[in-house]
Amino acid sequence: MRNFIQKYLFILLFFSSLEGTNAQSSALLDSIAKGNQLYTSAKFGEAAKTYEGVIAKGYESFELYYNLGNALYKSNNITFAILNYERALKLSPKNEDAFFNLEMAKKQVVDNIDLLPEPGFIRWWHELINARPADTWGSHSLISFFVFLLLIALFLFATTIRNKQLTFWFAVIALTYSLLTFSFGSSQRSKLVNHYSAVITERSVRMKGSPSETGTELFILHEGLSVQITDKLGEWIEIRLADGNKGWVKESVLIRI
Repeated sequence: MRNFIQKYLFILLFFSSLEGTNAQSSALLDSIAKGNQLYTSAKFGEAAKTYEGVIAKGYESFELYYNLGNALYKSNNITFAILNYERALKLSPKNEDAFFNLEMAKKQVVDNIDLLPEPGFIRWWHELINARPADTWGSHSLISFFVFLLLIALFLFATTIRNKQLTFWFAVIALTYSLLTFSFGSSQRSKLVNHYSAVITERSVRMKGSPSETGTELFILHEGLSVQITDKLGEWIEIRLADGNKGWVKESVLIRI
């Protein structure tokens, strides 16, 4: 009897948690719909606050960051619009609308830093990795690995040399593709988890040559500038600019993407 009661209570708690989760999801969707309605009514500041409230509860999606970026841009909050467009592009790297809006917002940033040119192959390789989000690359990797296993089984049961050769080489191709797409997915996942990029949020920042207030002043940077994080020492962050220059700023002057 005691075991039955315990099992009953467990099942009751399980379904109660499901109901709570569904209720929370419904509330989040209602908040997003409210934000969309406020945006279409040209109440951009209120829409931005509504979207930010959803994000604060732990929900993330490309559409949410993109809509928040648009609301902030319309509110003339260019710095945080850039931040949220960048976050949206981390989840959907090839979205043309988000990329276009990001470029439009960046034109209003004071600092105009030329992008360091990359060799053609490296640029092509980065574009290939960014062509799909991490989940898509992961799916490709799993499917191609399953195909590899199937081809290995066909290889073992093949009765002719020609069939063995064909299944062997197709298996090699499938395994190679699986490993490549796994590495692409890992690279994309690393960007999502490790937050190696950031946006300057202070009006003006003095970039130092060393992690110290007395360090040599290299540049004055302005809000809205996107940078790459390369190192951290206490409250200081080493950043790399688009043109390859490096320096140190305090962590408090930027927000990680």
